[in-house]
Amino acid sequence: MDVELTLPDEPVALAPGVPTRVPVRLRNPYAQPIDLRLYLARGRAERWATVEPERLSLRPGESAEVAVVLTTPPEQPPSSSLVPFTVHAEEADTGEPAGFATALLKVALPIPVTGSLVARREKHAYDLWLANDTLRPAPLRITAQLDPPSGSVRVDPDAVLLEPGTRATVAVRAKPGRPLTGQARPFAVLVKVSDVYDAERPPYLTEVATGKSKPLVRAFVLGTVAIVLLVAATALIYVHTGGRGLFTGRLFKGRATAAAAPQQQPVTQVTVTRPYALIDVFPRAGGPAAAQAELVKLTAARMPVRLVDSLASDVLSDENGGFWVLLQDGFRSTDQAAAYCAQWRTLAPKCQVTS
Repeated sequence: MDVELTLPDEPVALAPGVPTRVPVRLRNPYAQPIDLRLYLARGRAERWATVEPERLSLRPGESAEVAVVLTTPPEQPPSSSLVPFTVHAEEADTGEPAGFATALLKVALPIPVTGSLVARREKHAYDLWLANDTLRPAPLRITAQLDPPSGSVRVDPDAVLLEPGTRATVAVRAKPGRPLTGQARPFAVLVKVSDVYDAERPPYLTEVATGKSKPLVRAFVLGTVAIVLLVAATALIYVHTGGRGLFTGRLFKGRATAAAAPQQQPVTQVTVTRPYALIDVFPRAGGPAAAQAELVKLTAARMPVRLVDSLASDVLSDENGGFWVLLQDGFRSTDQAAAYCAQWRTLAPKCQVTS
């Protein structure tokens, strides 16, 4: 009499010293009940295994599930080799074979890290949060790349020894390439966390963040340049035609004036250096009044601070229409910026260092 036994199709990965439960599904396809005893065939895996429960009864057509608990010694070295193990069922009363099933296992180190990639207010800046909830230290290498690969991305630090039960934060700063003109171009930041010493092992963790890089020359700037060139060309025609192009010149001039009227003035670019102290942020859509009022209050207390339009800087985030940002930069180190925030904490409680 054969009982149906089913084991997982994929190889079972065991971590040294960590119990792993492997489900075994059994079914009695016959018209009479049967009492079974389960055990593992002799071999390497037998020394690591116990069956829970070891005995069970199945009524006709009934199914049940037991577990093979595999626990390798803590000192067992990891290996990519696959080891077969076979679960046997026999009739409890007679010892007659009642069925078997075979699966594969391998001993591998557990994935020692979990994490997530979180966007910051700063443009194209992210924090990678890492945690080691295992009992082993995890030497980690952090790498990042851009897709498309135009531009650069920096990781700080790029290597971390994460002790058991500890957390770490890694700063990821992207500077994607910007198109000369046209629409903003989407890009992705791909961050991988790998084992420092085993370059061939797949990454423990892969996180992706997306964004858009704005063109170097905005559309309204191109429109303004086109109008200037049109006016210049009209004037040149007038000079060469000796006045015969006067009507044409006036026509173009009128059109140019009408087209130029609704154009916005380009935002003058400003420089913000890292590290800087981020003091407060106001939505740009609401106008600068609230930010200017806060600036007046802070400067009246003799606190050194700048008001920066995020659209004027490649460092600051301008999502959702941009922001008015109160900050102070020019520090030689993050410690100096932190000392600045500590000095003015009572007046500016939101002050934080951005590196």
